[in-house]
Amino acid sequence: MRVTHCDRRAFVFVVEELEPFEGWSQGLFRVRLTKGTCYCGLFQSLYFPCLHALATCAIASIK
Repeated sequence: MRVTHCDRRAFVFVVEELEPFEGWSQGLFRVRLTKGTCYCGLFQSLYFPCLHALATCAIASIK
């Protein structure tokens, strides 16, 4: 995954999947860390960070 856009002030990131993951189609996903949402839908439905959210945390140095 590659973070292609980063608004650190608003904690909004756009993540591009470089390869499909377990049958999911690759694409662009917007992650809003402060709201706990991602366009993939897993973050808000599972209440646990999806891979896209984890990628943004790594870029933003959030532990």
